[in-house]
Amino acid sequence: MNKPYYVIDFNAVNSLIDIRINDVSVLCLNIDGQISTIIPVNNAILESGKQLVSYNLLPLVGENALRDTVNFSASVCLYDAGGDLIEKKEEMTKFTMPENKTGIPLPKYEGEIFFYADVPYKLDAWQNSRDLSKVDNLRTLVDSTYKRIEEIINNAQYDQFANMIRKREDNIATCMYLSDKEKNERITELIEMMETGFKIVPVSEKDIMIIYGHDKLVSLKKPDGRSSLLLKNKDTGDELNLEIQFHLQQGNNELAVI
Repeated sequence: MNKPYYVIDFNAVNSLIDIRINDVSVLCLNIDGQISTIIPVNNAILESGKQLVSYNLLPLVGENALRDTVNFSASVCLYDAGGDLIEKKEEMTKFTMPENKTGIPLPKYEGEIFFYADVPYKLDAWQNSRDLSKVDNLRTLVDSTYKRIEEIINNAQYDQFANMIRKREDNIATCMYLSDKEKNERITELIEMMETGFKIVPVSEKDIMIIYGHDKLVSLKKPDGRSSLLLKNKDTGDELNLEIQFHLQQGNNELAVI
């Protein structure tokens, strides 16, 4: 198989769920109700080998404990993206949250599972980036970076924004087996959406700074788990949420998109 495509197939009920691969968030969502879906995770698989899946179930926003109706199950599946259609090949590992029989509401629930991936690439990403836990002014640096992006987008400097996300898009194209044409179309479509009237919603003081990727990545999240890079079209009311993470390259004091 020359284009292995790994996904997490999950079902979740009544919780704020954070799913990570190798400590990199692939889904963070406040689920008031039930959702069943599949999410691709190749972007968090930097190279072949053992991969860690961690899951953290938290109370819904505004609540203090998990509801007694909370539920979560997931499986890691391997697909083949080498043909005209993406075809499922194997269910690699599976997890189901056990029933809480204590009668006491849980403050949270977390766990982890492993699987082995075999991919035809090795991403040049955050492996050798600086340890963000040792950066004293990190929140100030993060806030100034988000402010710079806000100014770039609101001033319609889309070429600058495209350059900022180029490395990220190169890695996505590699791990998702996209052609150069498909990669460029992703950026073009994003900019075209911005040109229809989307403007950045300023970061709030309530937004939370999260360090992950084993202290190599950082981003801001809203209390409901969404990315703090939120754009809104004031004419239509439509929103566009950009899931972007940042790192510090060795010898550099400015955060970069990765």
